[in-house]
Amino acid sequence: MSELYKEAAALLHKLEQRQGGLKSLAYADSTVHKRSSFALVCETLRYKPLLRELLAAVPECYKALKTPKNAKEPPALVFVALYDLLLGRQKIQGGGYVKKALMQHQTSFRAALARLKIKRKVASNEALLPPENRQQHLALPRYVRINTLLASPEEAKAFASEYDAKQDRDVRDLLVLPSGTELHEHEMVKSGKLVLQDKASCFPAYVLHGEHAEAQDNQGDVIDACAAPGNKTSHLAMLLQQQDGDGEDATCPKRRVFAFDRSPKRLDLLKRRMTLAGAATRVQVELQSFLDVPVDDDMYRNVRSILLDPSCSGSGMTNRLDHLLDIASSHDTVLEPDHGAEYEEDTAKRLQSLADFQLQALRKAFSFPQVKRVVYSTCSIFQKEDEEVVAAALESEENSGVTRPFVLKPALTSWPRRGLQVAGLTAEQAQALVRANGLEDSTNGFFVAYFERADSIAQGQETPSSTNLTSLPTLLKEDTAKVDTLQKGKKRKTLSATQKEKRKRRKREKRKKNDKAGSTSKQDEEEYNSSIDSSLSR
Repeated sequence: MSELYKEAAALLHKLEQRQGGLKSLAYADSTVHKRSSFALVCETLRYKPLLRELLAAVPECYKALKTPKNAKEPPALVFVALYDLLLGRQKIQGGGYVKKALMQHQTSFRAALARLKIKRKVASNEALLPPENRQQHLALPRYVRINTLLASPEEAKAFASEYDAKQDRDVRDLLVLPSGTELHEHEMVKSGKLVLQDKASCFPAYVLHGEHAEAQDNQGDVIDACAAPGNKTSHLAMLLQQQDGDGEDATCPKRRVFAFDRSPKRLDLLKRRMTLAGAATRVQVELQSFLDVPVDDDMYRNVRSILLDPSCSGSGMTNRLDHLLDIASSHDTVLEPDHGAEYEEDTAKRLQSLADFQLQALRKAFSFPQVKRVVYSTCSIFQKEDEEVVAAALESEENSGVTRPFVLKPALTSWPRRGLQVAGLTAEQAQALVRANGLEDSTNGFFVAYFERADSIAQGQETPSSTNLTSLPTLLKEDTAKVDTLQKGKKRKTLSATQKEKRKRRKREKRKKNDKAGSTSKQDEEEYNSSIDSSLSR
């Protein structure tokens, strides 16, 4: 058998044993045929459900491959060779027992393939695959984020014109290009002016500091709790720079991003990416688990928002092939032992472990007393890591007894796909959540939840502090003249010293009157004070 097949089979076996990701395995120093092995494993894995059916349809070959002298060959080698014979180059390279057995039954395999197409009324091999394995679902558009920390508007415009890139309709500074557009060697990518980042990966930072850029409590530092490899971190830094304006000193920015990771290797990657993106002066990286960060440390006294994108199953990442592994591994009885129940049990345990960590991290984010806003996100499609974590966190807040708990707020309201209603979430809360479907939304599967700390006063009640200059951008759109008046300090609604004294005097007179006429009910007193406030505010 050819060395390429052996190498690809070894990679496929390691991948199915969860010994690493395909890219890290395929591009390791020990791999000789890196690109060829990577491509062959991808296609074998994608077609493995069909290859299993074909092997089951030709039992004579199955029996031959299971004989003692042939059984020493790994099952992965059979799938790699059969893919190349029927669906790849239409031949098998090299020699050996596996090739001999497959070639002897080549006619039967091709007849079985033809019968499947007739039975399912399809014309192509691709159409025989599960929908999520088909190429059109795996080929996402190429998304490119313009890094305004380094790229000028003129450079961005020239790039968009060169590649006929379109502005994304949901995320500012994001361009959309055709699937497969190769940009890794583009000078603007290599210099950090452009960032190759999936659209859904841009959601968390954009929700926190793009969509809510003008929020009153959006002016402090930010924590990126699980930061590496760093695309979301540099996105946060870019959005802060846009808010703070061009006038700030780039060597000493007004606000910082504190980025945490407990892995030295991942932290080193994070540092390199921040330097490349021009974000190193704004991002302070820390080799520490977010769970161990002291919430009362003076260093974080100005932190007002937290982005939490913790470790997850990655089940939404179509380009990681995780879902292909799950499909290929389930009930895999042809040539391989049936570990279906054991595999499902292991998967459930792993998901529960991830969900436990995610909930712990979200509770940690809520525990920072000065933090006002939190975004929680995953690249998972599983309810256990998404809606169920949110529901558990909200229940924990409700039972904690804190006077100002975190509550769900709608995120990306123009995005059509919302969250799922599960136990512990109302329909309204589910609608506040964001989901992205890798099969239908032209992006990887993703989940976003946005939380704000509830105000200590009754909702809908306005106080003097809630009408100040931080909300002027909104007012500006409605009444520029009114904003100018407020900025100049005219017609202010705050009480002067004279007005305050007048208010106290009226209250004393009211109490004196009540002493003469008898006690006044609490309701009457509240109505009276309200009328005084109203008259002084006019």
